[in-house]
Amino acid sequence: MYRSENLMYLVALVSRLQTNDEEFTSIQEAYYRINAGIAGEVKMKRTLEDYHFIGPYKIFYNFECVNEKGFSHQIDALIITTRFLLVVEVKQISGTLFYKPTFHEFARQTEEGIIENFPNPFDQAYRHKLFLSHLLSKCGIQLSVLYIVVNANIRTKLDSSLDGSPIIYLSGLPNFLEKLYAKYAETTVDLDQLESKLLAISCRLPVRRKIERDRIRDGVLCEKCEFQHVLYYHHGLWICPHCGEKSKEAIFLALHQYRVLIGDRITNRELRAFVGIDCKAVASKLLKRLNFEQFGKGRGVYYLIPEDVLEQVR
Repeated sequence: MYRSENLMYLVALVSRLQTNDEEFTSIQEAYYRINAGIAGEVKMKRTLEDYHFIGPYKIFYNFECVNEKGFSHQIDALIITTRFLLVVEVKQISGTLFYKPTFHEFARQTEEGIIENFPNPFDQAYRHKLFLSHLLSKCGIQLSVLYIVVNANIRTKLDSSLDGSPIIYLSGLPNFLEKLYAKYAETTVDLDQLESKLLAISCRLPVRRKIERDRIRDGVLCEKCEFQHVLYYHHGLWICPHCGEKSKEAIFLALHQYRVLIGDRITNRELRAFVGIDCKAVASKLLKRLNFEQFGKGRGVYYLIPEDVLEQVR
């Protein structure tokens, strides 16, 4: 499943932010929330893969774009058929959910009885609906645009205050789609043409906020020890002083994290400082083995860390 830039940044950051950083706890909590959201999206994808759509359809997962006014949209799933276009907002919130429609207030009560307010998913999804309705109208495409909030956590309780709201459990999504097929008539919309228009405006949204370089931990970190210990380099192997794990590939994850958190360019000196190698010649040999694209001359030489650096693990 496609991963947004913001998600990749947060995943890398939670492994490398200094544990004594004043924002460590809040960033870790944000990571847990997003991770739960990903789990919900994976469940939804499975449900939709099992569903037999009536006629042609296309699905965009994690659709991202910027509207003509410069504001971003990030949609969990966009289901396109020749009868309707459905915006799906997936939630994996635990506890009991409440809604005050008069105030557009969405909240949950934890098992401990703590009440917390959350961004209103109905308003989020409705905003996406308005944008897409405007886009289709502008393109001369007549297709009903709808939205639904899907709760992917079966343990979540929906309070009666949510009665009549556009929210269902994930298990009810196939039945919901069946009702939409029964309600909306077939159109002459060309799905390939509509897909092309959506692809033309889609883009990867930038990271919302970046952390200063000095707040990011250096080192090739031990994944087996949950990134708590720094590996040292010895005769082509990265070795954990704590658990004894040995790896030739650990450098690839470290460089992926460097690319996401710091940048895609790295010099010999920056590599040495980041991974903890003192010898320039050893670092040069490592860079040669990595076979990264090289640019510049003399002291200005730098190497480009490829976007697919993790796929180079062998």
